Amino acid sequence: MIQDLFNAISTFFAGGTVMSLYWGLAVGGSLFFILNLIFASFGGVENPGEIAEDGTFDSLDHVDTGFEDFHFLSLRAILAFVSVFGWCGVLWGKHGFWGFLAAFVFGFIAMSLTALAIWGMMRLQHSGNVKTNDFVGKTGTVYMQIPGGNGHGKITVTVGGATREVAAVADEPLATGTPIKVTEVIDQSLFRVEKI
Repeated sequence: MIQDLFNAISTFFAGGTVMSLYWGLAVGGSLFFILNLIFASFGGVENPGEIAEDGTFDSLDHVDTGFEDFHFLSLRAILAFVSVFGWCGVLWGKHGFWGFLAAFVFGFIAMSLTALAIWGMMRLQHSGNVKTNDFVGKTGTVYMQIPGGNGHGKITVTVGGATREVAAVADEPLATGTPIKVTEVIDQSLFRVEKI
């Protein structure tokens, strides 16, 4: 009886309805996966954790969250599963239940690898962030006059291979174009400088 049930299930998975489903998932999943990659490539990325609209830094420190950034059920991972499951079903669907199982396993592997690749790329993106302490000791110029005392202006400093504009204070007034050196981090978005 169990053998008859298994044979019925296997025949169902090898049938035309399931094969049509495999084809639909293969073509549809692949199309959406490719479109998603194209839109991600041309969609642009905002500048998180660097320069806010007023020109100051929101936060330069990146806390490494390990696998908290790992999103197994992301859209791209699910699309990878659907695409690979569909194509493997097209290839092996005639084998009934075993073809379905193989398609499912390979789809799951593709989903896992896609999620792992996205997680790895996110870690690479975060590893390039500049920390506030990286500014200390760097030289630059006053970009927007610093009035001295509690008032702040803006400076440009080259850190991590890029010129960055940040808010700064100084003990004395500093005119635009004055060469400066960053001496202290006051908070995540403000630095103390001195004339050099």
